[in-house]
Amino acid sequence: MKLEVVIFKKLAEYDLDVCFESHEDRLGLMGPSGSGKSMVLKCIAGIITPDAGRIVLDDEVLFDSNLKINISPQKRKIGYMFQNYALFDHMNVYQNIAAPLKARHEDKQVIKEKVQQIMEDFQIDDLQKRYPRQLSGGQKQRVALARLLVYDTKIVLLDEPFSALDETLKEQLLNETKKKLVEYQKKCLFVTHSPKEMEMMCGNKLKIKRGRLEK
Repeated sequence: MKLEVVIFKKLAEYDLDVCFESHEDRLGLMGPSGSGKSMVLKCIAGIITPDAGRIVLDDEVLFDSNLKINISPQKRKIGYMFQNYALFDHMNVYQNIAAPLKARHEDKQVIKEKVQQIMEDFQIDDLQKRYPRQLSGGQKQRVALARLLVYDTKIVLLDEPFSALDETLKEQLLNETKKKLVEYQKKCLFVTHSPKEMEMMCGNKLKIKRGRLEK
């Protein structure tokens, strides 16, 4: 993975002013709450537009303020896991995992095969008819990760997905996530405020404080 990020955005409490380049398979971004970590991810994903800058993923320009380029989130091939997993409450597990494939208008039979396969890989096929309200925190996390990996993403952005879990489950799911990212050959940018999580998940990390990377 080659990721180039140069972004500036004026925020209420400070200016987000970040510049980095990475070739790592798993890169971490660590900092306290409110430091701008999630904002960086949302800019990369296209959920939020920077005031100025440039974002390039594997030589594809996703955003360039000078060239007036701003690729839509749906076309960036970026998976985003929110802290609360953002599962659709009105959809069961099968429908949640199938949602990104349907949004990309894939063939119905292809969708069925891909969803069934990934549910088996994640050992959640027995949950396919359950709704998010019927799932535990660990089950929600597995479903959310399966939904990210079922379609053709270049990079997965993980926005503190383990923060609400107890320590035993957190360690188990961290290891599972690392294994699945390798298995599915996905690159990852991982955000957390926890040094322990960062140590377990990523070999290389950047530190951010009040919108700026620390040297």
